[in-house]
Amino acid sequence: MNTRAVIEEILAIALKVTLERERLAAVFTKSGINLDADMRMTVIKGDHMAALKALMQNLSELAVVKISAKQVIRRAGLTL
Repeated sequence: MNTRAVIEEILAIALKVTLERERLAAVFTKSGINLDADMRMTVIKGDHMAALKALMQNLSELAVVKISAKQVIRRAGLTL
């Protein structure tokens, strides 16, 4: 699974486990991942792996989402 697909899966799960959409969008944006108004990923700025690492660091603000994201990363066979 490529890094972009992993980030998309993390976003999909995040939207299911949290109601704080504005906060979630802010975390993704801070990580270099732009979302549109419908909470779909549009652009990843820079290296995708670097954006994923930044996202995992920034997800500390949303613990439930971070736990789910770690599971997605493990299933994909990626190491950060």
